[in-house]
Amino acid sequence: MTDYEQIFLSSGQEKQKLTIALKRFVETEDPDWKSRYQSYLRTRFRPAMTELIHGGDLARIRNLCAFAPLTAPALEQFIQEASICGQTEILAFLLRLKKDSFGFHDRDFSL
Repeated sequence: MTDYEQIFLSSGQEKQKLTIALKRFVETEDPDWKSRYQSYLRTRFRPAMTELIHGGDLARIRNLCAFAPLTAPALEQFIQEASICGQTEILAFLLRLKKDSFGFHDRDFSL
């Protein structure tokens, strides 16, 4: 068990646990710990996405969206957040994800 895992298990601070989980869920090779981090991030999905959007970490956002449940209202919130933060690449990814997952039913793009 690494120092990260020990701190993750013993910490009562959600911010610290979230930071460790976001860092380690793509880095760890141990399937048990990968599962633990993913389980934790599923329960803290909104704060995790917000943290990654503000940090501009598209690679981790892609990984997180691959296993965590995503609702249309949450996706709208993340799209707004990326737009406000000026994270164009993340915004493009989230808009593509919205198109593929939910579509743009409230928009008419006909000419």
